[in-house]
Amino acid sequence: MGTGSEPIETTQLGVCLVTGAAGFLGRNIVKRLLGEELTVRALVRKTPLNIADENLRCVPGDISNPDDLAEAFEGVDTVFHTAALVSLLGGPAMRQAYRDEAWRVNVSGTENVIEACMSDNVSRLIYTSSIDVCFEGKPLPNMNESLPYPRRFKSIYAESKAAAEKRVLEADGSSGLRTCAIRPDGIYGAEPNDMIDRFVEMLTAGGLVARIGSISALQDNSHVTNLVHGHVLAARHLVPDGAACGQAYFISDDEPMNSFEFFRPLIEGLGHRFPQREVPAWLLKPMTHAWQAAHFMLGVPKPMLCPHELDKICVTHYASIEKARNDLGYTPIKSVEEAMQECLKYCESNLKSERA
Repeated sequence: MGTGSEPIETTQLGVCLVTGAAGFLGRNIVKRLLGEELTVRALVRKTPLNIADENLRCVPGDISNPDDLAEAFEGVDTVFHTAALVSLLGGPAMRQAYRDEAWRVNVSGTENVIEACMSDNVSRLIYTSSIDVCFEGKPLPNMNESLPYPRRFKSIYAESKAAAEKRVLEADGSSGLRTCAIRPDGIYGAEPNDMIDRFVEMLTAGGLVARIGSISALQDNSHVTNLVHGHVLAARHLVPDGAACGQAYFISDDEPMNSFEFFRPLIEGLGHRFPQREVPAWLLKPMTHAWQAAHFMLGVPKPMLCPHELDKICVTHYASIEKARNDLGYTPIKSVEEAMQECLKYCESNLKSERA
């Protein structure tokens, strides 16, 4: 699927550090690096990593506390910064404490990571950003990296990730540090992860009675194998005057489809009927905004579907991977069809264990 001659990987990664290493993406980056027999350091906060390897050392720490980073960053050559707080709510009623917590982790924490990289002469920093840094709820088919950041964001997650990405890219070239950002969309795979597990939980509880929004709305996702591959390719191109320096890249499966069509193999494979009824997005939009505001103002539980999540389902937005293909030689390793068959087996196994 490449276009002619593909870029050559240009550098060795040396000692690698992964922040957020106990998270879904972080642990898969760790496993990929260990599989290449690299020396890996994992920064973990509370969740244990549960990977045993002679080339792996886990270091406890929180990116929002600069004092925690000294031991983790000493002697490191390459940093994969995946740690983040996924705070999807927003709106004018958002409590300051909710905003501050997301900013503390996603922005101030990233500033701490950048500072630690510079202090310890780290050569490469790869930041896990998000497609959401360019998405404000309006249709965006075939997005590319020339898109500006939105003026307004519907979630503090998107706003804080955009602010952090700016800081990472602006740091490129400072103190010998080379930086880039990777922008995935929904991250999934055949192992514990929020995207697949939440959907199956709702499905088995009988919560999927109708589709939301038009079936013509298209989105893309990022299988964890493809996403890890994109991160490692980018890292190997972070050399002086390298194509990746100071750049952002969309990394996806490159198969835009409707969200409900994406989940169809799980819906039907687990013995459920694909929903034929459709609830218009316009009907749900005021309800999601009102529920979100009531959560902040009255203390009611968080909405089951917030305005940002509704847009992610109902509004067409997907990105071109041409820049990553041309600069990095990226092509997806795993197709959606193959990935969802693996996810189906994973879900079947989980449900069988729960019933045992």
